[in-house]
Amino acid sequence: MPTIKARVNTNQSQVVAKKLAIGQFNISMSDIADVDTTGQTDGAMMIFDGTSGKYKMSTQIDNENLSISGGTY
Repeated sequence: MPTIKARVNTNQSQVVAKKLAIGQFNISMSDIADVDTTGQTDGAMMIFDGTSGKYKMSTQIDNENLSISGGTY
């Protein structure tokens, strides 16, 4: 667990954080709550799934809501 350091000031009934520092740490995509890395493979991309509310890995784009604009094809 990372070391968390904070400096606070009290202002009557409120506690106000002046500075918050969290030590160095490494996170991966699978550590993020709304990212499902199942199916992660070479060439996969992250696509948002509105049904599950998560970003999922996929090697195919198959969604009627997708619109790609730009570039010359």
